[in-house]
Amino acid sequence: MRGALLYHVYSGQLFFSAAILVLAAVVSDLFGWLDTRPLTRRIAAFLTVLAVALAALSGTPVRMVLAILTIVATLGYALFGFGARWGLRYSLGGLASALVVIAVATEIPYHLRRSTEPTPSRVFVIGDSLSSGGFGERTPWPEILARHLRVPVTNLALPSDNAAMALQNQIPQLPVPGSRNECALIEIGGNDILEGVPPDAFAAALNAILSRAGAEGRRRVVLLELPLLPGRWEYGAIQRRLAAKHNALLVPKRILARVLLGEGNTSDGIHLQQQGHDALALELARWLYTTAGSSSGSTSNSRAFSRRCVRATST
Repeated sequence: MRGALLYHVYSGQLFFSAAILVLAAVVSDLFGWLDTRPLTRRIAAFLTVLAVALAALSGTPVRMVLAILTIVATLGYALFGFGARWGLRYSLGGLASALVVIAVATEIPYHLRRSTEPTPSRVFVIGDSLSSGGFGERTPWPEILARHLRVPVTNLALPSDNAAMALQNQIPQLPVPGSRNECALIEIGGNDILEGVPPDAFAAALNAILSRAGAEGRRRVVLLELPLLPGRWEYGAIQRRLAAKHNALLVPKRILARVLLGEGNTSDGIHLQQQGHDALALELARWLYTTAGSSSGSTSNSRAFSRRCVRATST
């Protein structure tokens, strides 16, 4: 139960639950479905305020202007809308509902699978201890991913590296010039969050990593979105903004959250055990393949690939 609740938070699903709670309370009041007794209205107002807190807890990096407007409108309805006169109630309720719907609509794409190009001929992994291994596992996930994809995977990740260190230590090892058939898979930023690296410094380093890893558009780039701690939303916003700027494929944070929160996958909640490495390799292989889906990729090919993933994990 605890793992499921934490996954609901760190995967970002809590944001959608909070949005549903707000819409249910506001719409019920606007359409007269809510009990008119004062206690009922106070409970509905409390749940609306609670939903705002839950949305914040989810670590969803909604654009600042939209977030502020939505919070103000929602809290405004919670404080002054429930049971108010018709004009005020519908004005506040309509505004709050519209802004919540817009916030949900802007967030949904980050949780859906997206199409990209075919499976690359070679993969380079830029990362930290989550990718480098060295914590008791037999085989780190980049090596297992190579079996799944049946392509060479070069693991450049180093333990304890933050974005600035990866820029200095790992990026220079990428071949120059890059090839469009190559892919740089970037898992970095966890140490920046844990160490409290200033967001501006993180942004500058990640921007340089994505630029150089992409080799001016000659190499495809995949960036793993990080599950965020409360109060660290700016790091997620930076990832999303720079992924869009550099046309990098952003892997939803639910992928990493599912692995990190899986029972027996980590030794301390951060460092993967062998089971965790197996799980992350399989999650990435499945997600990247289903999003890649080249023009020659058919349903039968997809099923065959899934079977190869299962066999590779069992070896």
